[in-house]
Amino acid sequence: MIVVSMIGASWGGPEKAAIEALVVGIIATLATDLWLWLLQIFGVPTADWALVGRWVAWMPRGVFVHRPIASTPAIRGELAIGWVFHYGVGVAYAALYLAIARSVLASVPTLISALVFAIALLVVPWFVMQPALGSGFFAAKTPRPSVARIISVSGHAAFGVGLYLGVIAIS
Repeated sequence: MIVVSMIGASWGGPEKAAIEALVVGIIATLATDLWLWLLQIFGVPTADWALVGRWVAWMPRGVFVHRPIASTPAIRGELAIGWVFHYGVGVAYAALYLAIARSVLASVPTLISALVFAIALLVVPWFVMQPALGSGFFAAKTPRPSVARIISVSGHAAFGVGLYLGVIAIS
């Protein structure tokens, strides 16, 4: 909410800022999903949103770290929880990006700033999500860590392109 207020203060009010963040976030997350879908077509394993949903669903029970998440008992509706979380995070990141671009950088969002922002967000999966899911830092405990890292980088780059496309869409 603070981010939406920051954007809203200088860019047409909080309601407009919230709608912009929603639209840009959905477009950016869709760009990521399209990229991951293309990778799957070529046989590259990508994100399993059911496992992410399982991670989120266990949080209210006080379980934040799993060894590995696939060994943790499934939760009813975990796939839906994972998808909602995925898009919610995308919208939150879009709001943060718009706030930084407009309020801190005092500029119109650009492709370069969107890509830099999206790549910088890799700290979250590499230092929070993957370790919490039992995959280790930088996916070190996965069967093919280098592949997992490349998928993370490329997915975040796709999100950055999507951020930029979203900004164009709302312009």
